[in-house]
Amino acid sequence: MVAALAAFIGVAAGRNLLGRISVVSGHSMSPTFEPGTWVRATRVSADLDRGDVVVLDDGASEYAIKRVVGLPGETVHVWRGHVFINKRILVEPYIPKKVYTFPRERQAVFVLGPDQYFVLGDNRPASSDSRTYGPIERDQIKGQIALPPGAPHARFGAMVVKPYGES
Repeated sequence: MVAALAAFIGVAAGRNLLGRISVVSGHSMSPTFEPGTWVRATRVSADLDRGDVVVLDDGASEYAIKRVVGLPGETVHVWRGHVFINKRILVEPYIPKKVYTFPRERQAVFVLGPDQYFVLGDNRPASSDSRTYGPIERDQIKGQIALPPGAPHARFGAMVVKPYGES
């Protein structure tokens, strides 16, 4: 009985200190995380930034891994194969060349609430993400995966989208 209790406490402490170890099973985050890749998710201890990779409960049977693209209070617009944040184009160097972002549903403009995030998979054609199920709430995010040093980060480009509703 003491050994079982000690094992339980050890597992709980390990998860809190070291995080959860998982194996990537799908293709939605390729090429950043290929199927079979082992990842370590730690508790989110600070504010999330654009480009962070998170583990989230998207309502499916298993947790999903996605990249944070839109932050609370922002407006995300998926238009002509690109992502715009508050009308500014988002340059995403972790997306393979000639891979574009198109809406999954008719809605292509998402206004995020004070605790909402817009998440996308890096392999946009194979990812079920906020384009399908909409923005996610902060409490759906269960952990964060550290990116390797030197990993490319998103930045804003010079292109600005026309006001919403104009052609």
